[in-house]
Amino acid sequence: MKESYETKISFPKINSAGMKIVLEYTYTGSIKIESLTKDNIIEAFYAADYFQLPGLQDFIMNTF
Repeated sequence: MKESYETKISFPKINSAGMKIVLEYTYTGSIKIESLTKDNIIEAFYAADYFQLPGLQDFIMNTF
């Protein structure tokens, strides 16, 4: 795999705002409602779909 010899992993279709929310959810099992804004909610949902996190998707849908 490419990750075994490169020092950087990139996800070209996910921006930093979406990735930050995914990481918060992954590390804590939840996210603060303040983390979702009108500017990043779509990116967060897309990132949750990309990483197959249905719990995060449900939270985003219920918040929206």
